Amino acid sequence: MNLMNSLENNETKKLKKPIIAIVGRPNVGKSTLFNRIVGRDQALIHDRPGVTRDRIYADATLDNRSFVVIDTGGLDISPKDNIIANVRSQVNIAVNEADAIVFVVDAIDGLTPWDIEVAESLRKSGKLIYLAANKSDNEKRAEGTVEFYELGFGEPFPISAIHGRGVNELLEEILFQLPEIEIEEETEIKKPIRIAVVGKPNVGKSSLVNAILGESRVIVDSRPGTTRDAINIQFSKDGVDFEIVDTAGMRRKKKIFDEVESSSVGKAINSIHRSDIAWVVMDATEQPGQQDKEIASYISRHGKACIFVMNKWDIVEKDHRTFDEFCDFIRTEMALLDYVPIISVSALESLRVNKLLELTQIIFAEYSTRIATPLLNRSFGDIILEHSHPFISGKQPSPKYITQVSTQPPTFVIFTSYPELINEPYKRYLINSLREKFGFQGAPIVLHFRSTKSKDNSDSSQHSQ
Repeated sequence: MNLMNSLENNETKKLKKPIIAIVGRPNVGKSTLFNRIVGRDQALIHDRPGVTRDRIYADATLDNRSFVVIDTGGLDISPKDNIIANVRSQVNIAVNEADAIVFVVDAIDGLTPWDIEVAESLRKSGKLIYLAANKSDNEKRAEGTVEFYELGFGEPFPISAIHGRGVNELLEEILFQLPEIEIEEETEIKKPIRIAVVGKPNVGKSSLVNAILGESRVIVDSRPGTTRDAINIQFSKDGVDFEIVDTAGMRRKKKIFDEVESSSVGKAINSIHRSDIAWVVMDATEQPGQQDKEIASYISRHGKACIFVMNKWDIVEKDHRTFDEFCDFIRTEMALLDYVPIISVSALESLRVNKLLELTQIIFAEYSTRIATPLLNRSFGDIILEHSHPFISGKQPSPKYITQVSTQPPTFVIFTSYPELINEPYKRYLINSLREKFGFQGAPIVLHFRSTKSKDNSDSSQHSQ
């Protein structure tokens, strides 16, 4: 559920608890792990395979996070009787219900053909899968779990369900990638898409707002500085609600001498903070300058989506190459904002103003997009395989996995070794690769880097572009 569809009344919200299913072949300690997680002996435990047949559900908590855990029967890929076939059916139901799967293997037995078959079956689910090598009761067994890499689920978690070793670390990683999700109980209240119309003085911001509305709602004058306040106007177009804010022209600070103008620019900045999308309006008869770049960079740094609007296109002397040349100039001057779309309009002629609203809806959708974690990590695996981070002082950061923690703007956490060594070129590579895979047109992408070491889960760095 994206933020546009969130409910304003907190009393009508509730949180969906993440569901974690414990799956594996018989007698690897699934029920022992289940009991360890829920903190009581709810599941029957016996060293004879096949004791657990039905799905068993229980609520559990870790560090004030609530979740549901499901114990399942031993997964036999080739059942020979109806009871075992029913167990497999129960496991499949649990897998379908789950947000994440803990695939339990036995560190004493090592990798078995049965484990490989179970892995192939689970891989088809497309769910987030964590590999837990149970019975890793000492360092020697924990070190021996490397053979489970062959299953293709990344680094195994060495745990001991009986002694509790490594169980909390496993759960912490799972719950971090499963954010609490608000679900609706009553009627949704949709918020309008908020647009801040910003730019230098006298580029036609108010004229553009009037063209969008089809009426003279704001004062238009050829003299710069006519608009002093930030003017909020709500309207609907084709069933979509918008709130558009016309703002004062934003000049460079050293050119602002008037106290009223200074206050107006402050309100324009505040409008950017409250917006979902900012239209950076530029005069198409002039080349974009440093102030245009600073305005756009400010918008990006504060996590807002953006569109470059080239106004007064009707009076530009042009041929079939003019728009492309204009875009090339902007891309060269604002290279770090190459994700921002560019549209040419004429407020006076109402040229492409409806297209601008259509593009705004597209960008808002990109800004609000959430990528499913399994799909995200499959693509991320390709990204880091294609280009690895260089060694720095003999150490090489090695990203392991990624999760999206929020939208508006799209925000991701990447777990990696040596997060403090991730350099700027590699951060830009990761962001550009995510754009190639998933779009996010017009929206800045925010990356946080965290250590893969369980004892160090603090943010070490942040990057956005």
